[in-house]
Amino acid sequence: MASLQRLATTTRGKPLAILAVDVAEVDLRVRAFFEKQPVDFTVLLDRDRAVSKSWDVTALPTTFVLDANLAPKLFIEGDLDWSRPDVLAAIEPLYPAADLPREKTTSRE
Repeated sequence: MASLQRLATTTRGKPLAILAVDVAEVDLRVRAFFEKQPVDFTVLLDRDRAVSKSWDVTALPTTFVLDANLAPKLFIEGDLDWSRPDVLAAIEPLYPAADLPREKTTSRE
């Protein structure tokens, strides 16, 4: 969670959404954990493991990185330091293209 929080801080202002899913833990335990270690992103509860099963998650932590169309592009099982430069470089191409201002053209006669 600390690594994901660093990613959230590092990428603030960029077109990136972080969503964590807690798998099969008691609500009170999850709440107590995040009261001690707050994060700037949404944490959902997968109480009955339905989400984990539908995404074929077999190990925790497991991370999916989706592109702007919500298509899975990266899949990681295990811990990863999300603030590493190579990791940031790997997710950068997945950001949606920004609408860039068009250059003004002038014609000379």
